[in-house]
Amino acid sequence: MKSRRYVAYALLVLVLISVQIATEASALTMVLVMSIVFFVFWEYFDKKNELLVRKENKELQEKVKSSAKDAHLNYKQLLTVVSSIPFPLLLLDPFGNIVMSSNVDEISEGEIQENMTYANNSFVYPVQEFIKDCFIMERAMDTILHIQGIEYQSICVPVTAKGKYRGCLLLFQDVSKTLEGEKMQKRFIADASHELKTPIAVIKGMVEILNRDNFDDPQMEKEFLTQIESEINRLDGLVKDLLILSRLSLSNVLLTKEFNDMNEIINKAIQSFKKQINEKGLKLVCDYQYQSPIRCDAMKMSQVIINLLSNAIKYSDQGTIRIQTYRENNFFVCTVADEGQGIAKENLDKIFHRFYRVDDARTRSKGGSGLGLSIVKSTVEAHGGNVEVDSELNKGTKFIVRIPL
Repeated sequence: MKSRRYVAYALLVLVLISVQIATEASALTMVLVMSIVFFVFWEYFDKKNELLVRKENKELQEKVKSSAKDAHLNYKQLLTVVSSIPFPLLLLDPFGNIVMSSNVDEISEGEIQENMTYANNSFVYPVQEFIKDCFIMERAMDTILHIQGIEYQSICVPVTAKGKYRGCLLLFQDVSKTLEGEKMQKRFIADASHELKTPIAVIKGMVEILNRDNFDDPQMEKEFLTQIESEINRLDGLVKDLLILSRLSLSNVLLTKEFNDMNEIINKAIQSFKKQINEKGLKLVCDYQYQSPIRCDAMKMSQVIINLLSNAIKYSDQGTIRIQTYRENNFFVCTVADEGQGIAKENLDKIFHRFYRVDDARTRSKGGSGLGLSIVKSTVEAHGGNVEVDSELNKGTKFIVRIPL
């Protein structure tokens, strides 16, 4: 502004000198007046323009401050969102720098470093290689990484703006439970198919023999029909157990909880087995130390007692079966103990698995489905309790059921 003003003054002086030389005094006076007017207008517009520039600069500064404040707020919001994601997350910029990370302790070898890049970071080796691949390939990627005994679904999402690569977002989600659930489901289907296939094959073979044109053996026909009836009953029991187990496997098990006398539930269950107990010459002893009602689903808890008592009778050829109830801290406890064949220690952690049998041949001959203890465990856990087993081979087995009061 000042340089323009000085130029104007210089021009004005030159004009005045020229006029003074070329004209008379009256003309010089006119030029002076015009020059003064010119100068006044120049100063006026110059001041106005300066004020306008100052105003624009101030507005621009306020906009810059506001934008910086909004950007900082957005960054804090982004950090809050990222921190709330419950699995490891990384953000890389176009140059391979890790500009943001969250919950990465579980995929790191040591302390988290500052200024980490795709080539220099403290993550475990599989993660380092995945980060390199994501940055170099600049495309979406999805793979399973095995890290410290955990399976992570690792996802890379490229970030683009106006068609140009601006970095990538990396997510590492623990899917071990999901994959284990899928494996258990496949194993369950395979086991169920096998269990259903066996009696069906037996029935089919016997029916084919009975339907032969030249078959004429009343004694064998009677034996076959008896065996077919036995296999059909086994199928019926297996299907019922599968239906019960499928309901108990739901995320929200529907329980009809009311205050019930567990001792009365146990006594009703015993009535169903009196004939079997007498036939095998077993002794049954009940010791009810807890007399107050507890809040539970009477029908489902009855199924628990029936399954435990059925196992005790099935695997006991002599001795005593003892049922006991008592209180332990804030739990109602029911134990069912027998003096039967017992369970080897290496099998104790498997007996609650679906279709698992300690002695498959013997269990199959006794008509077991291999689902009873799985039903017991699912039912007790649905009540918020737990079930334990204590056993010694050839000396007996004791099941302990705890239900919170």
